[in-house]
Amino acid sequence: MKNVIIVGATGATGNQLMQQLLNDVTIENIYVVHYRPTQFQHLKKVTEIILDLANFDDLAIAVDTTMNSAAEIDCAYCCLGTTRKKAGSLAAFRQVDKDYIVNFGTWVANHTKAQLHVISAVGANAKSASSYLQTKGETEQLLRQLPLSVLYLYQPTLLHGKRDEFRLIEAIAYYPLAIISLLPFTLLKQQKPIAIEQLANAIYQLSQQVTSGHHVISSLEIQQY
Repeated sequence: MKNVIIVGATGATGNQLMQQLLNDVTIENIYVVHYRPTQFQHLKKVTEIILDLANFDDLAIAVDTTMNSAAEIDCAYCCLGTTRKKAGSLAAFRQVDKDYIVNFGTWVANHTKAQLHVISAVGANAKSASSYLQTKGETEQLLRQLPLSVLYLYQPTLLHGKRDEFRLIEAIAYYPLAIISLLPFTLLKQQKPIAIEQLANAIYQLSQQVTSGHHVISSLEIQQY
């Protein structure tokens, strides 16, 4: 039986991923880390950990009483992500999309031998003129420097599907990108919007594999799920 940990479980992708984790009979414990109580707190096999996401050093996983040791984590999922508008400022956006994610990755590297699965973005580049893509690129760079057993970085293009919030830019961009992606060019096909369910399914399916090293999952690859 497996133990997994997830941050960002209440977001659009995290919520979809949670449904698959809850239905997975091989998973014994799901540790949900969040800054406030979630809708998952009373579900069977869920252990909720309320934590200031700036202080992952304070994260402690419950002791396995049968072995008198901390429960071993097999897989870690990071579905954190926001927008500059929702965060309120560039600094607040970078705190969520860079600092919190790297802090979680550091905890995973220092305390487990787990796979780490992180949602990034197509075009992530630390030298990008876009603050969004620059932040994503810097985050990827820092994660690659950690002594992780396995790292998966997912680079979807525009995500579409049910959200708790309306994102105007995503709504405006959806149809042009969908049309452009029909053209017979790989670079343009990669721009096809990704359904949130597809991304969640890709993360879940790939986390079932036994592997090692670093893996970048492109938007084209995510489209297959």
